[in-house]
Amino acid sequence: MRKTYFKRISALLLAGLMAASATGCSKGSKDETTVAATEQTTKAEVKQTEDQSKTAGGDAVTLRLVHYMGEQSKRDALDAMLEAFKAEYPSINVEVEVVASSSYIATYKNYIAAGEAPDIMFGKPQTMKEFVDGGYFMDISNEDCMKNVLPMLKDECTVNGGVYGFPLDAQVKACFYNKKMFKEAGVEVPKTREEFFKVADTFKEKGINPFIHPYNFIHGVFHELDSFFTSMAVGTDNKTVWRDSQEGTKELSDNAVVKDAMEMFSKFASYKDPGDTAVDQTQGIQNFAAGQRPMYMNGGWLMGDVMAASPDGEFGMFPTPWSDKPEDNKLWVGIDDVFVVSSQTEHKDEVMALLSFFANEQSSKIWMETAKLMTSNVNVSTDDSDEFIKEIKSYIDNDMIVSKSQVPDYTSEYSTAFRTKLQEFVTLDDSQRDVAKLLQDIDYEIASIRQ
Repeated sequence: MRKTYFKRISALLLAGLMAASATGCSKGSKDETTVAATEQTTKAEVKQTEDQSKTAGGDAVTLRLVHYMGEQSKRDALDAMLEAFKAEYPSINVEVEVVASSSYIATYKNYIAAGEAPDIMFGKPQTMKEFVDGGYFMDISNEDCMKNVLPMLKDECTVNGGVYGFPLDAQVKACFYNKKMFKEAGVEVPKTREEFFKVADTFKEKGINPFIHPYNFIHGVFHELDSFFTSMAVGTDNKTVWRDSQEGTKELSDNAVVKDAMEMFSKFASYKDPGDTAVDQTQGIQNFAAGQRPMYMNGGWLMGDVMAASPDGEFGMFPTPWSDKPEDNKLWVGIDDVFVVSSQTEHKDEVMALLSFFANEQSSKIWMETAKLMTSNVNVSTDDSDEFIKEIKSYIDNDMIVSKSQVPDYTSEYSTAFRTKLQEFVTLDDSQRDVAKLLQDIDYEIASIRQ
């Protein structure tokens, strides 16, 4: 039944996927026997099958899970959750594969085109819309794992009315800072754009570059921009700016707000030194943890590794200010660690058992304690979690947040092209960075892909 279905998938999309398959990929080993019930099996029968697997054993099933988590704290948290899952479901094995974050979309295309789609993949559904449109991801709207997910995170996993991802956590993008360095420099947390650059200039005058710049990491460059732009886009009624550009309805070079944002982004780059072009995410985290620079505009995912490297360090965060009105500068909250399910999986019941386990209180606490990220489960308390997580919760409780779901990013190859242009831009010398030219170049690149 599944093979017949996939033969009917759009010939155009399949051709595109095959074109991406220039290199072969080895398939992970799988045990073809399964205790999974058919899709027509009643819930009672599924429960009975699960109970039998737990107590009496049964034929082993192996699930293939592919992710691109780069942070060790996340990988450790995932390992701990899988260990707990194995104790409860001994007949379900989970084979984990790590792929490069810079090329995961192409990797998924290769797997799918070769008929080797993993049971579970990692990514953001709205940036992988072509996979949804092609029928490669499963709609999990009504699955148990989604019952207690923070609504704004569920919204960001929604495409064409269906929910195509289970988010593990509520992520933030912000400016993270070293409290000790701020105190020594005699500066306070800035609440406005003007105050923000005054703080940066104060450190510069003291001979300290104010920002960690992972300019050798294409996504790190984008996070620096997005740490303030999502809030800016919502506050200036530019929510669809990236999608308008992708669809060709509006050009970035005609948008005064985008021009202002890129001028601010260019000013960040003016605080770099030549060595920053060689700094990747891992090195950036190490430098921040070591107190080499006081601020890092990025995502909360870095804090697990930062705190592991500097357990006695004092770190905080604040929304990167884009406005001189404090009330405009809201904290970015959205998805980060999201699992999507292949519609080709032959082990749906086992996959859902795993995701439901990831969604429970036990796994939520493991994730918060080890990865240092706030769980997506609204029913799990953060009272015993790290101060950093409590701080996120306070922003949410006080409605000082902006949902990333309101400002959809470019998707797939458009996203890669956009981020590549940003990376090229920040590595230029101050005298060479021309915002007007940057926007024209991006418009041209996006139009070329559309054609």
